[in-house]
Amino acid sequence: MRLETLKFGINDPAPHHAPGLANVEVRIGTLCNYCGLSAGLHAIRIGKALSCVLCGFVQSLYRTTIDEELRLIWLPEMSQAALNVLVRQIHIDLQELGESVYCDDTPKKPNGMRSALYTAQRILRERGETIAERLGSSRASDLADALTVLADRHLGLQNLPWGGLRAFPTGRFYAGGVNVYDEIVSSWRGKNEAPIKEVA
Repeated sequence: MRLETLKFGINDPAPHHAPGLANVEVRIGTLCNYCGLSAGLHAIRIGKALSCVLCGFVQSLYRTTIDEELRLIWLPEMSQAALNVLVRQIHIDLQELGESVYCDDTPKKPNGMRSALYTAQRILRERGETIAERLGSSRASDLADALTVLADRHLGLQNLPWGGLRAFPTGRFYAGGVNVYDEIVSSWRGKNEAPIKEVA
């Protein structure tokens, strides 16, 4: 498994606003160029690279629904790529147990593995309080706005020391105004076949 460094996208508008950034549907077995895992349905094409939605989030902070899809957290002990792999597995396991993957939900049956998976999500989600204290906000759109201002004033923003700033996927992804994240998780589990085609 390849865990490349992911950098926060400062010049990448939402997929439907940029010719170099588009949502695509892919066949099972197509891998994300960043985490090396299945790209799944509604993958994001960034230039020539193909990204799963989790890796794509950090590189497309200008999505109009980004605050519902992503929260900023402080997690210096784990890379963004490793966090994405962890969250992906939590969501796969929750879906296999018939539970909601959304981070603010509670388990239908609070026992065994369900409780452990929800606790893991809750602990990650609560790291947003730390980033709010440090930055004044845990909203991804606020970071996107700040990066736009900084990009106009500084070169080489990608090389700034981001420290422990991470993007925590909430368990939602909107395509055409509809939350399709459950379909994406199903595709990671190998439940859906889809041809490669541009969708946004």
